[in-house]
Amino acid sequence: MISGIPKIKTGRGGKGIALLIMVLFLPVFALEPSSEGREDLTRYTPEWIRDGFANGGATHEPWMFLVRRNKEFNQWQKEYFDYQTSEEYIRNLAEAGVTVYHLYFYKGFGFEAEKAHMDKAAEAAAIAHKYGMKVDTYIQWNSMMYETFFAEVPEAQTDLWYQVDVNGKPIMITYSHQQSFRYRPCFNHDGYMEYFKEKIIRYAIEVVKTDFLHFDNFDYNDANDADFNPAAIAAFRKYLEDKYTPRERVERFGFANVSFVLPPMWNDSNPAATLVEIKDPMMQEWIDFRCWTLVDRLKECIEFARSLNKELVIEVNSGGIEGGNRAWEYGINHGDLMQYTNVIWAEDLNYAVWKDGVANGKFRNYKLGRSTNNFIMSYNHTPYDFAENLALNRTIGSLGWSELDEVELKYLSFWRDNKELYTGMKGAEKVALLRSYPSMAYNTRDTHISVNMAEQALQQSQIPFDIIYDEHLDRLKNYSVLVLANQESLSDEAAAAIRTFVKNGGGLVATGKSGKYDGWRRLRKINLIEEMRRESGPALPETAAYSFGYKKGRVHYIPELVRPAGEIKLGYYTTWVMPENAAELEAAVYDVAAEELPLRVSAPEWVGVSHDTRGNRDIIHLFNYNHDSDVSGVTLDYAGTVKKVTAISPDRQGTITIPFSVDDNRTTLKIPDFPVYMIITLVKG
Repeated sequence: MISGIPKIKTGRGGKGIALLIMVLFLPVFALEPSSEGREDLTRYTPEWIRDGFANGGATHEPWMFLVRRNKEFNQWQKEYFDYQTSEEYIRNLAEAGVTVYHLYFYKGFGFEAEKAHMDKAAEAAAIAHKYGMKVDTYIQWNSMMYETFFAEVPEAQTDLWYQVDVNGKPIMITYSHQQSFRYRPCFNHDGYMEYFKEKIIRYAIEVVKTDFLHFDNFDYNDANDADFNPAAIAAFRKYLEDKYTPRERVERFGFANVSFVLPPMWNDSNPAATLVEIKDPMMQEWIDFRCWTLVDRLKECIEFARSLNKELVIEVNSGGIEGGNRAWEYGINHGDLMQYTNVIWAEDLNYAVWKDGVANGKFRNYKLGRSTNNFIMSYNHTPYDFAENLALNRTIGSLGWSELDEVELKYLSFWRDNKELYTGMKGAEKVALLRSYPSMAYNTRDTHISVNMAEQALQQSQIPFDIIYDEHLDRLKNYSVLVLANQESLSDEAAAAIRTFVKNGGGLVATGKSGKYDGWRRLRKINLIEEMRRESGPALPETAAYSFGYKKGRVHYIPELVRPAGEIKLGYYTTWVMPENAAELEAAVYDVAAEELPLRVSAPEWVGVSHDTRGNRDIIHLFNYNHDSDVSGVTLDYAGTVKKVTAISPDRQGTITIPFSVDDNRTTLKIPDFPVYMIITLVKG
């Protein structure tokens, strides 16, 4: 917990910058110990959201921001803006089946500047509660509109409550270089965080009586813009002292005294954008520190908020899996962060569509939610978007910020009418793919391309799989197969967990440099796969694929997932591609599985599949990415016997007949044609 960092008075005008430069070289400040003995409210899932939700409502922008931004804006929009908080509008949403009403609350102008909007939000929230809905309030995590904020809180300027670069200049959210009035707050500054909790979060809970805190822009700035605020530097140094003993610091950095270390600095001859393999241990720690800061400050806010209302849902717009290095770019470590959230907002552009032989969609985000006990909120536009969302997210999630259209109403109604098929389900996936933190955080390209391709190959092979993180390695016993797609850096703990998993009968598929480095990206004398192979038998060529038994389990090694020709972009505009040897990866998964996987699907590659179980029923979701073709020619091979099969679809009326046959403890099902989405229920024999 970053508490007790003293406020640093920097004066006004030029004196502030001069003192800032001096402070860069101050030693570490002492931190106060965190209080103990209180109930841990940070990992709690409120009762009311456990069965899913449907979120819709008003814009998340207060009127003053729309005026200040002036983007595609006209005064005549004010009438509709006001209508979105009217009783008529809210009642219509409730009658349509929306369960959570979303509305603006705080954008970053300051409490006094936005109080009128906050009080209007409180009136709208009371109406929503009257109609039985929960209320979701938008709170900007990452903006300080300095023009009004400084007028209300002068010390925010004099004490540097905002992030600054190495030259002492404010770091901003610009949005196409048109919003330089938005400073990024310094999350390591106690003054700002106390203001944020006491003035903003408290008002949302006690006055607006919100049920759901939506923190927008939950991330750090680009890696080029390291925060050189004195409070951030002091916290970074303290982080290193707390994380490592003096002996461990010598092993990590070559020296023990970290009183003068600084964040990474860049210039034209040393640009951040060119880095691929991040080897510098202090730079690695800066990545870790930024991820830790966001999580630690969020936990602090959650604990404060739930001391006022335990049943608050916590959601952050951190983005989901977008294809690039979120830890390096924005300080986001999903495996750690999502231990404390209930919902994640994923705002990427990966809508469900079949294009150039690739199923584009948000399945990675939904799988991220499933493995971390989170729901995902994302924009849905077409029936194909809603089908993928329902199949993998198990809830309708976001319905946008306006009246519901025909498609939204159709899928909302389908979810409400069939909630029993989404509620209380357990994933039946027996294949897991690991996104190891050091592998993904300390490489900006190669590991990400490999993982993206492996996930794409598994998805288009219709192999139900989970995406897991280091925090989930204690669950490996629940899986039959683990996939390491070029996971080059594995901590000793991760390597030990993987070795134990295979020893006990698990199957491992590894590609590329998996296990070559340790958790600090130091070269291992013998990589993990080679070490396991040497324990098992005679040498095999490293340049060719090979497999071998290891204790009770089996390992299959593939030297490379072969990239297709052409440029592969990463990040918000990631190019999703299939590896040229996707069939080799699919065959390897089946090869190492100790037991037959629960479900084998024969279908076109544009068909997605999800497999859940509860009690004596298995639920299989099939959904279509191809907007130009209905789904046909699908066969399911289920490992077990069933006595009854039923199916439903939003595209068909009533129950659909599914022919099936049982032979030698296996069931084969022939799936009739359908346009977009079908749910199949198997009642086990």
